[in-house]
Amino acid sequence: MNFFHILHKNRTLSISLILFLTTLSVYLLSYRGEGKNYNYFVLLADAFLHGRLYLTVNPPWLNELVEIKNHFYIVSPPMPAILLMPFVFLFGPSFPQPILSILIGSMNVVLSFIVILKYFRSEKLALWMSILFGFGTIHWYHAEVGSSWYIAHIIAVFFIWLALLEIKTKQRLFLIGLLISFAFLSRVPTIFAAVFPLIFLYEKLRNLKSITLYALGLVVGILINSSYNFLSFGSFLNAGYFLIPNILNEPWYRYGLVNLRYISIHLNELFTAMPKFKQDFPFVIPSLLAMSIFFTTPAFLFSFLAKFKKRLELASLLTLIAIALPNLMHGGNGFTQFGYRHTLDFMPFILFLTASGIGNLKWWKKTLIILSILINLWGVLMISFFKLWTL
Repeated sequence: MNFFHILHKNRTLSISLILFLTTLSVYLLSYRGEGKNYNYFVLLADAFLHGRLYLTVNPPWLNELVEIKNHFYIVSPPMPAILLMPFVFLFGPSFPQPILSILIGSMNVVLSFIVILKYFRSEKLALWMSILFGFGTIHWYHAEVGSSWYIAHIIAVFFIWLALLEIKTKQRLFLIGLLISFAFLSRVPTIFAAVFPLIFLYEKLRNLKSITLYALGLVVGILINSSYNFLSFGSFLNAGYFLIPNILNEPWYRYGLVNLRYISIHLNELFTAMPKFKQDFPFVIPSLLAMSIFFTTPAFLFSFLAKFKKRLELASLLTLIAIALPNLMHGGNGFTQFGYRHTLDFMPFILFLTASGIGNLKWWKKTLIILSILINLWGVLMISFFKLWTL
């Protein structure tokens, strides 16, 4: 039985392959090199390969390094660097970091199709939702740019999709916890994805043995991150962020790095921030400061119609809130970005809610998905190709 015969017999595999190749092609064509220089994780991967946790040089194009005894430390969790190690080993420290971002971003789109198909049991809905995710959300722009801040989101989403797949299929509790902890090793707020299985697999997690297995999986990534921080900064917490030179002098950190008073500012940007409108061509210019998630992906409006009395939707909503809160309390909103990039941390869960709200795919619902795709195409063209944007 050859490969093409297998594809012919297996629709899910065939669709997955088409999705991967299409997304890979579009993302590669979109890539214009703007994220290549922000290669913290490539340099860290090279350091790991040489038995170090630090850089020996301070590249002038990188400004989020902490100097300790003439060693330069990267403050972000290390999972992207770990995944980059084979590429850096083969191709050296000049390997373009966005290539990994594009590869994993393309796999994310395939995973979104498979996962949504498992949860909603509708091939048509799963396909439309994966197309929405790949081309009608900010995942497209941030995956193709692939700077260190962006690739961390893309990799975190990858592990969340894998965890969601395991939750719906074999339900191996240790592995579920481990995958979520790997997401945490890319983006700290995603540790709160741990809320989802606690609700969705409530019956399975009611006994001590099960909850222990789940907790042990979560602990793996937490221990790795804590050890990395202790060896780098002498603290088990992510203390490196507080050591970045002059960071607390920035105006957006006027209440410190984390504060409840930032929440209202973030919510205003999350829900109401718009692009800049002009009277002359091109009339509308994206703002890299922030734009509302409902402007960049109007189809997310369907999330308000989700069936919140069902366990999947309730688990998705509570997990979304749990992941969003740490980001909302952080002084910086993630700029520069297209839209509001911290949304990526809870993207699978808002997609679940959107899929629930869409239900039957009537023409006007497809129209809003297509509009979302056109808006994100506009964003990629304006920013990556024409360099037209504003703060």
